[in-house]
Amino acid sequence: MLDIQFHCGKTVLKRFWSDNRPCLWTKYLSQVDMPKMEFVGGSPNKWFIFIDNLTNDEEKLITDINGAAFDITAYLRENDDE
Repeated sequence: MLDIQFHCGKTVLKRFWSDNRPCLWTKYLSQVDMPKMEFVGGSPNKWFIFIDNLTNDEEKLITDINGAAFDITAYLRENDDE
């Protein structure tokens, strides 16, 4: 898991437990109105944005926690065991 920024909000990059798809997990319930956010069930904080639902332009909005450009594809390839 890795903290990152998306649409000016801090989220966590991780893999979804059931199918291992990369996703962004909300850190705060106030983020559930972010574009492409989906409730996946369970406790109230189980809201995710699945990376494969993002357009290329939306993926470019993902930055590291300091706002620097972040290559999510390269990161996932290098950290495939997470």
